Amino acid sequence: MSPRREGTGELTTRRVAWWLLAIVALGALVRGMYLLWPHLDSDIAVVGLMARHALNGEFYPLYWGNHYGGSLEPLIAAGVFALTGSGPRALNATAALISLSYLPLLYLLGKEIIGRRAGLVAAFLAALGPYMLVAYSVVARGLHVEMLPLGALLLWLTVRLIKAGPTAPGQAWALIAWGLTAGVGVWTSPLFIYFLPPTMFLLIYSAPRLVITPRFWLMALAALVGAAPLIYHNWLTGGGTLHYMEIPRPHSGFLNNLHFLLRHGLPAAVGATWFKKGWLLPGLGPALALAAGLSLAWALWRWGGDMYRRFSRNTGSSGGEVLLLTMGCVAYVYCAVGGADSGSFRYLLALYIVWPLVAALAWDSLRRRGGVLAGLGWLFLALVAVGSIWGTVAFSPLNHAEQRAASREMGPEQASLTRALQGLGIRYAYVVDYWMGMKGTFLADEQVIMLPFDHERHPPYKEALLRAPRYAVVMLGENNAKVTRQSLATVGASYREITVPPRWHVFYDFAPPSPKPALVATQAWSLREGMGLVLWDRDATTRLTWPQQPGTGPTIDLGGSVEGVCQVLIFPGRAQYLPKELKVLGSGDGQSWQELARAQPYLPFHWSGGHLSINRRAPWQEIRFAPTTLRYLRLEQSGKAKDIWALNEVMVGRHDGDGPPAPPVAAARQLAHTRPQGERIWAPPALRAWLPPEMRMGPATRHKPSWLPPYLYALELMPQGRPLSLAVEAEMAPATAKSLSRAGYEHSAQPLQGWVLFRATPGPLARPLYWSGILPLAVSRGPRN
Repeated sequence: MSPRREGTGELTTRRVAWWLLAIVALGALVRGMYLLWPHLDSDIAVVGLMARHALNGEFYPLYWGNHYGGSLEPLIAAGVFALTGSGPRALNATAALISLSYLPLLYLLGKEIIGRRAGLVAAFLAALGPYMLVAYSVVARGLHVEMLPLGALLLWLTVRLIKAGPTAPGQAWALIAWGLTAGVGVWTSPLFIYFLPPTMFLLIYSAPRLVITPRFWLMALAALVGAAPLIYHNWLTGGGTLHYMEIPRPHSGFLNNLHFLLRHGLPAAVGATWFKKGWLLPGLGPALALAAGLSLAWALWRWGGDMYRRFSRNTGSSGGEVLLLTMGCVAYVYCAVGGADSGSFRYLLALYIVWPLVAALAWDSLRRRGGVLAGLGWLFLALVAVGSIWGTVAFSPLNHAEQRAASREMGPEQASLTRALQGLGIRYAYVVDYWMGMKGTFLADEQVIMLPFDHERHPPYKEALLRAPRYAVVMLGENNAKVTRQSLATVGASYREITVPPRWHVFYDFAPPSPKPALVATQAWSLREGMGLVLWDRDATTRLTWPQQPGTGPTIDLGGSVEGVCQVLIFPGRAQYLPKELKVLGSGDGQSWQELARAQPYLPFHWSGGHLSINRRAPWQEIRFAPTTLRYLRLEQSGKAKDIWALNEVMVGRHDGDGPPAPPVAAARQLAHTRPQGERIWAPPALRAWLPPEMRMGPATRHKPSWLPPYLYALELMPQGRPLSLAVEAEMAPATAKSLSRAGYEHSAQPLQGWVLFRATPGPLARPLYWSGILPLAVSRGPRN
């Protein structure tokens, strides 16, 4: 006999419907406190931008810039925008609607395992909080809040199926729904793995012959349909999701993560503590933690009995084993992948399918026993409800003036900047960081595109900026503006600057210095320290390092006096290895030195096709100065910081006439007309932006091989063992030819109106090539063909 007894006074379906309607309304009211002052950052703004593009018929299978995280939330947001218009409140209301849809599903799950009253109580508690549930339910970050309705639906279907028997008549449609839900869940979030092993195991255990029935394969087909966008993305990217999962991440060990889960994660999840900052309220927090621990112990006992019945005689269970195994799987996966090491609690959001049911089970069990125990049950329910609503209100903008102020100030500040840029005829602008970029673009309704230097979520934005006749660099605050002036001076840029109240600084109308540089040949170069050809061997893996201390750095002997030296290009592998502050000194005799330039490479700019460019994944810092005759060049650290600075490559340019650099548009047109259709060409950003889409190299997606040094990015490795086409500025042609030869590639060169197209074919002992953003470099540590 099943351990569940609903008892007398059974609720009718009509009364349940009214109660559910009231609970959903309560949940909407609670979440509405947060929506009065909607939070917005760039992660949230990306969902809104994807929703706007969806309204225009553009479908993206995954969250921009990711190899995981489906676009279900942006698609739902597009529907909300179509009805209400777009904005931060409508965007976050999408997440709130998704979280509200999980409340009826939570009721169905609780009804199936415990009973109708317990299901309603579970939905009621989830409508109130805890604060962590509500806080994540009102921000449209994608990936997380969708797990609640999808996970609850999958668990409910599983309980129904194992009770009726998956192979029983009439269950085929339930299995198809299970498969579709599982597929959509996997597409939406990789953390949906929390639910798949326990539910799939119980389905097959309850009916082992299921796997040889046609309905099983219909279920599998439905799962493939649900996950089709994820499968499509991986087909386009050569397994991008799999490669992403292979990337090593910080992991302090399973036991450390388990300790964090028990010490901080679970108390915060039930609303007893403020994340890791102490008790919710003296007295209330400890009492709630104790009550939650006792109710969890009771749930383990009750649902452990369900598991025993399932595994001993495969019948007579109320379905509690589904929740028990799910809890275990959440804990195991969280600790195995290093969830605690991420520094975020959002990976525990799946627990809110289980915790309200744990509390409802404890209340229901005490209520059924009557007398004093029933009173304790109601006291327990009041404790959980009060703790949830207290934390939810205390964490809301109602009690945080800075949250209210930030919400109010978002629109006016951005509006003033948008008007100023539009008045200048500028639509595209670089900004200092990711957290300003996508947020600003969303608030400006894409009338202005704010592109972060360091995090390209949507490559078409960058390509449009590089094609724009006019663009800007936007900085917030005087300190950032000062750094920008120094960085622009380093590359010799001329520009205009205006200030836009209250705190914006806009730099625009950039032009490179008039001297056109040509690279100085490196055959006679040497280091005065006597080291070998490390800094100009066109090999990305060889490098020299120094401590970030004043006076450190190399002295290069150019082998003879060189007239008109006006440019130095340095490549450190990663931006973190740029010097804190660099002095460039020149000398004709090696005794008396003249300071030519001083650089603070916070923004490592370089010129590409006459366009200001920056790439923190392949950071070439260009330094320009007045043409000077010299033989010795010293690159000397004048700043001070922790760790080291490094040089993998150095190039030196001399004055080779005046005039503007060759624009990339003519070279791109020539390539489009002369090269075979669909031929993929590696090119610097300025040229790539003008190529037809079918000729652009797509984003690379590969894991980091063991032979690649840690100071290089696997994403920049070029395909090995096959012919390559690549185009570089004419200035870079000699260095490109040297790189290809060093890597064992035979090559030919074709001039392209100020650019050069190389066709490279790997020889029998060819090494990998590394795309450094402006030219390829050999990778001598890589495997030979």
